[in-house]
Amino acid sequence: MSRLKKFTRSLLSGYLALGANIFYSLASIPLALHYLGAAEFGLWALVSQLGGYILLIDMGMSASLARILIDHKDDRSNGAYGSVIKSGVLVGLVQGAIIVAVGMALSELAGPLLHIQAELRGEFFWLMCGQAALLGFSFTLRIFNQLLFAHQRLDISNYGSAVFLLVSLAAMWLGFRGNIGIYSYLIGQVLLTLGTVATNVIGSLRLGLLPKPGEWGETSKKQFRELFSFGQGMFLISVGSQMINASQTILLTRLLGLETVATWNICTRAYTLMTMIVWRILDYSAPPLCEMVVRGEREKLLGRLRDITVLMAGLSVVGGIIFSVSNGSFVALLSMGKFSWPLINNVLLALWFFICTIVRIQTGAIAITKDLGFLRFIFLVEGFAFIGLNLLAHKIENMSLMLIFSIVCTLTFSLPYGLMRVRKYFGLRYHELALWLCPTWGLIWRLVPLSVATWWLIRDLPIKLQFTLGVGLLSFFGTATLLWCGLGKPLQTEFFSRVPAWVRKIFIRPKSSS
Repeated sequence: MSRLKKFTRSLLSGYLALGANIFYSLASIPLALHYLGAAEFGLWALVSQLGGYILLIDMGMSASLARILIDHKDDRSNGAYGSVIKSGVLVGLVQGAIIVAVGMALSELAGPLLHIQAELRGEFFWLMCGQAALLGFSFTLRIFNQLLFAHQRLDISNYGSAVFLLVSLAAMWLGFRGNIGIYSYLIGQVLLTLGTVATNVIGSLRLGLLPKPGEWGETSKKQFRELFSFGQGMFLISVGSQMINASQTILLTRLLGLETVATWNICTRAYTLMTMIVWRILDYSAPPLCEMVVRGEREKLLGRLRDITVLMAGLSVVGGIIFSVSNGSFVALLSMGKFSWPLINNVLLALWFFICTIVRIQTGAIAITKDLGFLRFIFLVEGFAFIGLNLLAHKIENMSLMLIFSIVCTLTFSLPYGLMRVRKYFGLRYHELALWLCPTWGLIWRLVPLSVATWWLIRDLPIKLQFTLGVGLLSFFGTATLLWCGLGKPLQTEFFSRVPAWVRKIFIRPKSSS
């Protein structure tokens, strides 16, 4: 099966899983708000964020194992491939045990530290313990997901995720109906974890991704050093990214309380889904791009990276304008009018989304080469700067200042560093990198005035009509403009060569006859 076909299958199945995730999110929020108060809802959001920090115990080993498996998957006979798998299993067992221990400790210590109300600390304890147990279990068998990643068969994981997200939602609903309260979340997570792990195990075994007898090799200090060396760098990147993208919940809990956390969680829900839609393209491009690095196909790698940059930047612009105009009505519908925030926050998040998309592409390109350099530390520096600015501001009167700090820190640290490293790796000049985004600038000056006009026209309409018209009009005109002039000539030519003729007739401008 070709790289393109594997990528297409993984990406399309990824969007299927994302669709299930979106349905889960859209259904679970009003369901939870119907049965829970704002403080309890905020408590589950906090537990989920703390779970993200517990995952840092991974120490970058998941990314390291998946990447190094790609180095050896083409030749299993020398035992290196099997050795990496055995090392990964051992590391997963140890880290799973550590995760359980850390989760138990946090369940006791984090309540008073984060000023959680006394009446909610019992629920917090059991939620943290349960989540830690599930995370620890998933770590012990994570090697099967990494095998699917290395062999570009993430479509199997995606199908399992899609099915068991719906199973999880049904279990949560039954739990609420049975008066289990906030523990209904935990029941859903149990079924989701067990189901997705089982899918990965069965899929890997049926595809024959494990080495045959005699190909397992031996674990060695050299193998562990290679895994931990690259994993250490990926761990530091993960810590920094977590500080930048997930510390808002903890900061708001400390400074403004769980009710504000609930507002942030709901008002940024569409933003999170938007990042998953666009950034998934790079996530599923990673295995074939890594394979190009391993096989020395640098020119092909450069071309594909340029195409990915143009496509993701264009999609981030389209997604950003839809979010800016429609998030207010989306939040009102999702929360049944219980939550809201100012329009300026939607605009700031849309701007940060575009900047972060460019950063993700550039730094992702560095990571697949395994030559991390100072990339190990740049997100840490940015994260400390972001948290420091928020703590200096002390009492955040509104969340707009927090978003401004995010934009300023990203523009100061990770964006210029990522551009510099990509330029050096491919031997490019800065203006050559800037030329990649020429279609994107054209997209921006066409769509931004359209989004302002759309917002002005629909601003006084009923909420449901605001949402329907905002999303519908901007999705249609945004997508059409992207296909017509936002892809650039090379990518547009390749895209339209693979679609039906009637689509080409609509979007490709006819050549003028001389």
